[in-house]
Amino acid sequence: MDTTESAFRQQLIAALPALRRYCYALTSHPQNAEDLLQASVERALNRWQQYQVDSHFDRWLYRLCRNYWIDTMRKHKPSETWDEEHDYEQQTLPTEQVYSASAALNKVQAHMQKLNEAMRSVLYLVAVEGRSYQEAADILNVPIGTVMSRLTRARQQLSRSVGDI
Repeated sequence: MDTTESAFRQQLIAALPALRRYCYALTSHPQNAEDLLQASVERALNRWQQYQVDSHFDRWLYRLCRNYWIDTMRKHKPSETWDEEHDYEQQTLPTEQVYSASAALNKVQAHMQKLNEAMRSVLYLVAVEGRSYQEAADILNVPIGTVMSRLTRARQQLSRSVGDI
């Protein structure tokens, strides 16, 4: 293995936690997110020579992941199924404050998942990952104005649906 491939693999390993969160933001389901993560990493490893060293690695990786997700969604229409085995609430919470924070987070997450994929992706990249509008536009391959518009609409819809927490 040459040094270029080794450096690529090190960058890939460092990017895995953020990529995992991005996959979850796209899929809204833990098992689907893990499948998307695995497929994206496999695709990145198969195409490591296409990565240009002078470009942003994370943007390239996110775009690769997003494009794979879009291709998958085109092939297979997602089915809404409830997996009782993996859908459980924590039964014992130590304090009322922890319960309140957990309930608020669950409410925000539930309403965030109701946003369409385009708005959810932009909201995730900017609000959760802390990306700039330009970075989000580069990752999603859309104009910066589209990012700003989607982000505004996502925040408005989330604000209306969540209300006072």
